[in-house]
Amino acid sequence: MSGLAEENWLARRIKRHVGELVRLAAPVVGSRAGILVLIAVDLAFLGRAGAEQAAFYSLGSSPFVIFMVTGIGLMLGTMVTISHAFGDERYRECGAIWRRSLPWATLCGVILTVGLFPTETYLLWTGQDPELAKGAAGVTVIMSLSMIPTMIYVTTTFFLEALRRPVPVLIAIAAANVLNVALNPFFVFGFGPIPEMGAEGAALATSIARTVMAAGLVAYVWWLPDRERLGVRRRPDGPWWRKTQDQRKYGYAAGMAHGFESLGFGVMHIYAGWLGIQASAVFGMGMNLTALLFMTALGLASATSVRVGISHGRRDMPDRTLAGWVGLGVTAVLMIVYCATLTFMPEAVSALYTDDPALLASLVLCVFIIGFVMLGDGAQIVLSHAIRAAADPWMPTFLSFAAYFVVQIPLGYLLAIHLQRGVVGLFEAIAIGSVFSFVILAVRWVQISRRDLMLSRQPV
Repeated sequence: MSGLAEENWLARRIKRHVGELVRLAAPVVGSRAGILVLIAVDLAFLGRAGAEQAAFYSLGSSPFVIFMVTGIGLMLGTMVTISHAFGDERYRECGAIWRRSLPWATLCGVILTVGLFPTETYLLWTGQDPELAKGAAGVTVIMSLSMIPTMIYVTTTFFLEALRRPVPVLIAIAAANVLNVALNPFFVFGFGPIPEMGAEGAALATSIARTVMAAGLVAYVWWLPDRERLGVRRRPDGPWWRKTQDQRKYGYAAGMAHGFESLGFGVMHIYAGWLGIQASAVFGMGMNLTALLFMTALGLASATSVRVGISHGRRDMPDRTLAGWVGLGVTAVLMIVYCATLTFMPEAVSALYTDDPALLASLVLCVFIIGFVMLGDGAQIVLSHAIRAAADPWMPTFLSFAAYFVVQIPLGYLLAIHLQRGVVGLFEAIAIGSVFSFVILAVRWVQISRRDLMLSRQPV
């Protein structure tokens, strides 16, 4: 291949990857962000109901989010295996994979739900104030009621996104948010026969919205116009447990990695609880903002995973490598925009969460740092998804453990508690841990890309 021909080849493929990534990622980003908008709406209402209710919700939603994010990882095998089948033009297998994923999602949902019931005991064991632990546990238990529908929604979402049909998912999450906004005032502040429920009311509104969302998305898939070609209604051959071995392989690795990351943030919530009611409320608002922006990066990561997975299914290693780098580049541009916005407009962003002067003053400082958190956090999630889609499921799990348990958690205690930097110190530790995660994942992506390119004997 001549130099000019190679340059034209590269330019065409970059253009194609960017176009496909943006087309797929735009609705995916919206759907991922929508998951956290549900919680953001709850916090916006509770921020006006008082610091205590916001603190209950902040600490109580933390265990649910940890388990939910772990469950999202456990479902990731659906996306990877379907994208491989789709790239290999085994279309009927796509529907069979989704059908087998439903009992897997239900089983995971049941286990995660049961695991959330002893939340109050867990919070007391970590040294939380008894009143704060009791109020938070009530929020967690109500949220846990929607865990099974959430897992079913997630695996169905991955099915549609692997087929490059993300718009119905966006519509479902948008409808859930509209329902949540409508229900929140009634359950939080009370209306007529509905008593004032505060933080538990916000959790109930969100749980109802998640359940309705899951039911609607499953019904949509069941009635797809091309359901026969995709094998949606075809009964899968053989026992679902044995047939989901590949899905579960990717899911176990991703679930553990997501669990390490979310548990790392969960420990930070514990540290914030040690700092008091106000610190816990501020940290919850800051973490919701972080997670909300992170979900846009997660959407780009999912789209990158699909692009990498399809190229891997075609055994086109140069294109697979390019798809990963394009995904990282597009994500970096978006994260830089976030960083600039939060750095220069922290007061305006903080005012979206609360009008309490004491909470606002502390939150502004945290929002400034969150801008820098997004640079590392967005980059690392894209790379971890690209690596898994390239059939390397376990290494990102080990690297996530190193980033969050070896770096972030000890730093959080050192900065926030020992050096008395408070909530600001927690976000400083998160920023450092995210950058470390990005660096080690980037090294791994370079390693596997070079290895597989050499094995394929194709020019880059």
